[in-house]
Amino acid sequence: MSEVFFRAAEDIGPENTQIDQIIDIFPKISPVKQGDIVAIKIHPGELGNTTYMRPVIVKTVTDLVKEAGGIPFITDTTVLYSGKRFNAADLLCTAATNGFTHASMGAPIICADGLLGDDSVTVEIGGETLERITVASAIANADSMIMISHCKGHPASGFGGAVKNLGMGCLDKAGKTAVHEVARPEIDIDKCVGCKKCLKYCPWGAITVDREKASVDKELCRGELSCLGSCAYQAIIPPEDAPVRMQERLGEAAMGPVKLLPEKIGYINWIFDLTPGCDCFNFSAPAFSADVGITASRDPVAIDMASLDLINEKMRNTKRGCVNDVWGIDPVIHLQYAQKLGAGSMDYELIRR
Repeated sequence: MSEVFFRAAEDIGPENTQIDQIIDIFPKISPVKQGDIVAIKIHPGELGNTTYMRPVIVKTVTDLVKEAGGIPFITDTTVLYSGKRFNAADLLCTAATNGFTHASMGAPIICADGLLGDDSVTVEIGGETLERITVASAIANADSMIMISHCKGHPASGFGGAVKNLGMGCLDKAGKTAVHEVARPEIDIDKCVGCKKCLKYCPWGAITVDREKASVDKELCRGELSCLGSCAYQAIIPPEDAPVRMQERLGEAAMGPVKLLPEKIGYINWIFDLTPGCDCFNFSAPAFSADVGITASRDPVAIDMASLDLINEKMRNTKRGCVNDVWGIDPVIHLQYAQKLGAGSMDYELIRR
């Protein structure tokens, strides 16, 4: 049974700020040794998003890594969709706009999978759905890692926390494709009106329109589905089992970074601004739950299971249902698959102050 440390949002005050809580909780989960080159894995938010994790939280962790004798760098990876993090240049500009710079963090900001998102290390994981996965090289080559995840909803996995940050956020584009490809959609030609709005959402050129009807080239499509929201006529149809199959792969892919950095990753979940959508969205919708607090652990599965339980408890107390209701998806599936491969345990002991 894994330990998960919890500091509640209700306890925050002038003598117990979020910064104080991070300082208190960090030594309990830090794997950092003297001289370690330490990846601090974050999500800096898409351009236009306003509810990503606050830079001051990351700066606090950066300072703590230095105090422990580590050499920190802040990092994230490129994405599959057409946005402002598709390549390293755009990613670093977006991170800077959102407050993450060398000057503000006291550490360099590095795109972990290179300029175009293809710099990676292949890891054999032996999963039921994935035999291997490709992990971004800067993360693979670090000595240790602190992963800080903003908990929120997600339209494919239902919930995003530490396991999703491992099984998606730590991968290069090929790795992300391996997780997403089970969601390659079809076009309902009876609904398609040939408006071409979907074309600009696919950076891979997988959608074409001929004779006023769209079609999808499955060889080019990565299955990321940002095109889905572009169609006002609901003509883009993903496979019915896509959320379950993607979660299976997501959970297994999380084993890649864990295998490369055994016992060398500490996890912090920041459970505030619980928006329905991922920080990859270029906007922030209202939160579906009140703020919960901060959890920390050396086990990514345990910290996510505890975080989900705490969020659901908060939602029940305010009669808002549960996380499953946000997208109609059970997010425990990807935790189960991560547990199957040995990435962590869903059994945990919650340690409150």
